[in-house]
Amino acid sequence: MPDRATAVLQDEEGRAVLRFQRRLAHPPSRVWRALTATEELAGWHPTPFEFEPAVGGRVTYRTDLGGPSMPPGRVLEYDPPRAFAYTWGGDEVRFELQQQPEGCLLTLTHAFADRLKAARDAAGWDLCLLALASRLDGAPVPSRGKAQRIPEGWSELNREYEERFGIAPEQATPPPAAAEV
Repeated sequence: MPDRATAVLQDEEGRAVLRFQRRLAHPPSRVWRALTATEELAGWHPTPFEFEPAVGGRVTYRTDLGGPSMPPGRVLEYDPPRAFAYTWGGDEVRFELQQQPEGCLLTLTHAFADRLKAARDAAGWDLCLLALASRLDGAPVPSRGKAQRIPEGWSELNREYEERFGIAPEQATPPPAAAEV
């Protein structure tokens, strides 16, 4: 199993911001394709999408590829193969790639208003980034639960992040539409 990219939670201008960094043994051009091509996103991203490749472009989330129904988003930054940011519901997601001697460094930043969902989202992104790395490496992608596409191991990671971020389980935001995880 590849190394995890553990989240850091910060407060920036009144918004909660999760930040992950992960070294990948692939050039930025290959990782960029995995971050932006709909057919690649379907293998690791919780809400695969297609988008108009320009700042202000529309982001359309693809429910036919297993993602939940979401309103369209918009591209906030588009600088191939270095930076890509978009709205995701009321949140903002940004991927940055930096060339490294043996591949690249991926930085994922996810900004949102509700700090109480930080553990939930950190656990989800943690496992999504593992799936991304597996996909890039040609290894099997970790399986997801049947009901709401909740990845195996999410509950344990969610509890770990709740503790690390100081979020009481009874106050934490549950996964979207989850009956039981």
